[in-house]
Amino acid sequence: MSLSSPSTHLHTFFLLGALAASFPPLIRSPASTLLNTLAPLALLQSLHLLLHATPVIAPSPPKKKSTPTGPSARRKEKPPPTTSATLITLLLSLLLSLTLGTTVFYALLILFGAPATTHVVETVATAAHVALLAVLPLVYAIGVDGMKWRDVVALRGDVEEAFLGALGACLGAWLGAVPIPLDWDREWQKWPITIIAGAYAGYLLGKTAGWFWKGKKMPF
Repeated sequence: MSLSSPSTHLHTFFLLGALAASFPPLIRSPASTLLNTLAPLALLQSLHLLLHATPVIAPSPPKKKSTPTGPSARRKEKPPPTTSATLITLLLSLLLSLTLGTTVFYALLILFGAPATTHVVETVATAAHVALLAVLPLVYAIGVDGMKWRDVVALRGDVEEAFLGALGACLGAWLGAVPIPLDWDREWQKWPITIIAGAYAGYLLGKTAGWFWKGKKMPF
């Protein structure tokens, strides 16, 4: 589930520029800014995956036949996914990320102290942003394979962009909550500005680290 092309760094720069450009309006109006940038983020992530990632394709049922040998066997190994299969995989990944992924992250945000009765739109939109950053690349690459998701949750996955990007986004969002309770009386301390900034920063750092150390094993 690798995103190995050096041109993936263009995606990093685009996201970084988008975050910098949207930060002033995010401070002025968090809810509307998060909602307005959700579709562009989904589009940018989708284009990135289509260009640089290998999608998981559901295997067909095994057929009982003799195993061929020789050059013909090598020619029949793992045909490349068709365009329609790739697009279907992407659409299903988007659907799962924006529904199940957003729901899970919304519940986690509430459990970690997000306001439960106020700022609902901001919290849901934040969960959707984090889901598009962290969940979408993983679902696109590994699908719904329970064993692989167990390795991801247990931090036993191979080092690569999708895995470290997701880990970075989650850690960044968690660390982003640190400035909120500090009594500095700054506009950028409003919920959930620092959460979003931390999630994006962590995702970009993790994604970049995954590209440089691709193929390594986690140290724990």
